[in-house]
Amino acid sequence: MKATAKRTLTPRAVVLATAAAVALIGSTGAATAFADDDGPAPQSSVQLSQNERHLDDTAKDRAQVKADKISQSEATAKALKAVPGTATSAELDNADRNGSLIWEVDVLGKDHKNHDVTIDAATGKVLGQHTDRDDDAAQDAAETQALVKADKTGHAKATDKALNAVPGTVVSYSLDDNDRNGSTVWEIDVLGKDHKSHDVTIDAATGKVLGQHVDQDDQGDNDGDDD
Repeated sequence: MKATAKRTLTPRAVVLATAAAVALIGSTGAATAFADDDGPAPQSSVQLSQNERHLDDTAKDRAQVKADKISQSEATAKALKAVPGTATSAELDNADRNGSLIWEVDVLGKDHKNHDVTIDAATGKVLGQHTDRDDDAAQDAAETQALVKADKTGHAKATDKALNAVPGTVVSYSLDDNDRNGSTVWEIDVLGKDHKSHDVTIDAATGKVLGQHVDQDDQGDNDGDDD
């Protein structure tokens, strides 16, 4: 979420994504590489223009939500059908090299491994999937399992709670550690009906909204605290 290093999810997710990218480049599998890899970028059926790709975070969210044809819940369902397990994060984003609009969903599979699934944001088609096979993959998977074990809310209820707090459209969610106390939380980005980007933190054990604030991009028009 923007608290997840906006457009890059959480710090742990950055590690997972980087590890997965390295694994893709070195593997002989048929999975589609991420846009930042040397492999082919995902080919979605909808693309952002050059100008839209270089907007600031909030303006880019607006452009992406306008072009998006499937919700985060639909994208998550498609990912879980491809890789049965537990969804731990999802993000609406575009491939840097061709502007393809995609949902990137992280799943802790029933095989106890971390998987990345790329979904076409217009059709819901699975464009690619791969398993984290980096040297730290086992440790990363163990950390993800610990988060999932601590979670009593799930992504569906967590995103519902976030939308109750800030009506709008979910553009990303992630299960992660709370930096302040180590508890497990859901970090959710919502493009509000006020056309501003909001970060909402949900207690993964209770489903309680722990906090919300407007993204830094929008603080010129807001004090940055909706609480």
